[in-house]
Amino acid sequence: MRCALGAYIHRLPQEIDEYMPGVEQVASRKREFSDKISVTETSYADCVSEIEKLRSEIISMEQKRQEMQAKINEREMVLVPSGPLRMGSNLAGRDSENPEHKVQLKAFYMDPYEVANLQYKDFVDVAGHRTPVHWQNRSFPSAKGDHPVVNVSWEDAHAYAEWAGKRLPSEAEWEWAARGREGREYPWGKQPTQDHSNYSNRENRTTPVNKYPKGVSEFGIWDQSGNVGEWVNDWFETKYYSRSPESDPKGPAEVDLKVYRGGGYHTEPDGYTRCLAAFCDAEYVSGLYWFPLCDGWELSLSIAQRFYTTELIY
Repeated sequence: MRCALGAYIHRLPQEIDEYMPGVEQVASRKREFSDKISVTETSYADCVSEIEKLRSEIISMEQKRQEMQAKINEREMVLVPSGPLRMGSNLAGRDSENPEHKVQLKAFYMDPYEVANLQYKDFVDVAGHRTPVHWQNRSFPSAKGDHPVVNVSWEDAHAYAEWAGKRLPSEAEWEWAARGREGREYPWGKQPTQDHSNYSNRENRTTPVNKYPKGVSEFGIWDQSGNVGEWVNDWFETKYYSRSPESDPKGPAEVDLKVYRGGGYHTEPDGYTRCLAAFCDAEYVSGLYWFPLCDGWELSLSIAQRFYTTELIY
């Protein structure tokens, strides 16, 4: 027993020596991994810091863009003064216009032109917003940069307005800007002519937003009759006019439909291009928006344009 134990004890240091290189390798690998972890943690911290810097730069750039946009708005928008409007009509068979009622509007600013494709492309590029369905490669059709953008939903219009530091006008504001103090049937007067507006498929397409100077309203707003329809902020409810507030009405509470105004290049002058003809909005179908009018006539891929307003603050 004593001899066997002594032999084992003598062999133990040799066996330990055999295992020691493995232990040293493990220790070396551990130090190597620790160093890599330390480097990675430092790199991660640097990345996080860089990301935060980039985020701060993006926020700063957006703030500067908004400030610049506000200055542009001041120079480009048209003042629509306060005043009384006899809104709607008492014409039989035009439920969406009935009854005629008096409202008082505060002053506000409005874009003089419909939003052109070039302007909307800036929004799409900067904000990463979806494009109208007929655009290709995130751009509008060739040679139509100064035509109004079409095939935009109410949500698209609302998003653009917010991005531009503006808002959609109320239906009452839109009608006041179109009819003016004289309560005109059309922005220019009583009778429609093709020198004043793009309607009845005369050109069978949209036209540049500044093509019809004879059709400008009293307050200097272009194309509120024909060319393309224009989104307003209000929800649509047939009986709302009968209970509308007398001062700055904003439309009914949320229902199923939105309102757009002004008709389009395909509409006739005796109805939908009149200043007081109200339309219903868009139904959402499989990611696309279609635009049925109140009488059920459905238009697709051709309407949805609007003006934008900003509050006048004294």
